[in-house]
Amino acid sequence: MRKLTTLAGALLLWVAVIPAAKATPWYTQDPRTLPEGGWRIETHVLYSEIDNSLVDGDQGPLPGGANDASALVFHNRFRYGLKDDLTVFVDVPYVSKRVHFADGAVRDNSGLGDLNLLAKYKYSEDKKAGERKAVALFYKTHTGDYRGLSGLLATGTGQDNVGLLHLWEWDRAATDWYANLGYVWTGERKDNHKDGGDLMLFNLAAEHSLGKTSPWRLVGELNGQYEGNGKQAGAPVAGSGSTVISLTPGVQYAEKRGKTATTWEAGVQIPVVKRGDLPALQDYQLYLGAYTVF
Repeated sequence: MRKLTTLAGALLLWVAVIPAAKATPWYTQDPRTLPEGGWRIETHVLYSEIDNSLVDGDQGPLPGGANDASALVFHNRFRYGLKDDLTVFVDVPYVSKRVHFADGAVRDNSGLGDLNLLAKYKYSEDKKAGERKAVALFYKTHTGDYRGLSGLLATGTGQDNVGLLHLWEWDRAATDWYANLGYVWTGERKDNHKDGGDLMLFNLAAEHSLGKTSPWRLVGELNGQYEGNGKQAGAPVAGSGSTVISLTPGVQYAEKRGKTATTWEAGVQIPVVKRGDLPALQDYQLYLGAYTVF
């Protein structure tokens, strides 16, 4: 935890000197696009702890004799406006993992995670009504380290995935609402030929301003993921498939400085509904983040 505190302090110091635009939620993708030629650079620090698996909806021990595990991710996202209604971006995560085993052994693994490439097209915007709609297509590579590693130590999934999302936004008085629906076609893991099953994603988020002149915004998200039954070499995998729904409360602070503003955000994601089978289920995920637009 000392390591996390040090990193959080460094991030907040960095946030204090960068300009940022209007805040948007982290886990729920927004339908906004950048103006042509515009950039948006984001940095997020995410920390999670894991001490159990999910077996037929019940919590169980982690596989492989592991007592508990943790993951620290530096997530960098680079967005660029190709056109006013078309934004592309790439996610570049760096992952550090640690696992404590029942025999007292400790294993660490750090390295680049899976790169994610995304294109977002905003096809509808009514500024007077405060409504936007967009579609997004993404491709996740398998650049992370995974061969011969359990999920607790792998920095990548070993799969090439393709996803399609539909994004909504509604601005209502002091509250902005966002929603996502998506489907992810998962690829086969390269070393063991397992396919974890396609994913269905849904997200709902609300950002509420505490006043016209207040720099504070409260954020709440409902994040859900349904994973279908897995396959290996074309045959069904027993004990696969899951549904996890999480609540994510958070806070944002934005201080305007002329034509620019500084924004930072913090929150925690907590699973509240857990069904099916998962080899590892995170207890929570803490995040700190910031972004700049220019």
